[in-house]
Amino acid sequence: MIRHEAPSGAASQALFAEYLELVRARLGDAFVPSEEIFATEDDFRGEGAAWLVLYEGDGAVACGGLRPLAPGVAEIKRMFVTAPARRRGHALAELERLAADDGRERVRLYTTEVLREARALYRACGYRPVGVAAIDGRMDLWLEKRL
Repeated sequence: MIRHEAPSGAASQALFAEYLELVRARLGDAFVPSEEIFATEDDFRGEGAAWLVLYEGDGAVACGGLRPLAPGVAEIKRMFVTAPARRRGHALAELERLAADDGRERVRLYTTEVLREARALYRACGYRPVGVAAIDGRMDLWLEKRL
């Protein structure tokens, strides 16, 4: 079940903490989360924006946000799925649907090379690189998909 919830809710905060733990485990303690990478909770409010939490049974297993980026383009942020619920694409598909329903022609997302599982999902779902940045010894990627 997919629910529209606030990114400040308990389920969202627990999932985001797990996400940051995974990123830090792969990038090291020197990694500093920034607004540029993860956005703010306010970015998921307002017209063209959304925050979703996916549940299996009573447990929250995935989350992700959508925000307007440019005319015709939406951005998916803070997309995270717990390990047991990966490889299904449900939350991603719903965010893409919301973007399309809002008249967006493309969606973009920002990820890093060490999130192999996420990159594999994005590639399988039709995302292609549109930009690369080497930052603090890591390789970050902008990916895009036409809706």
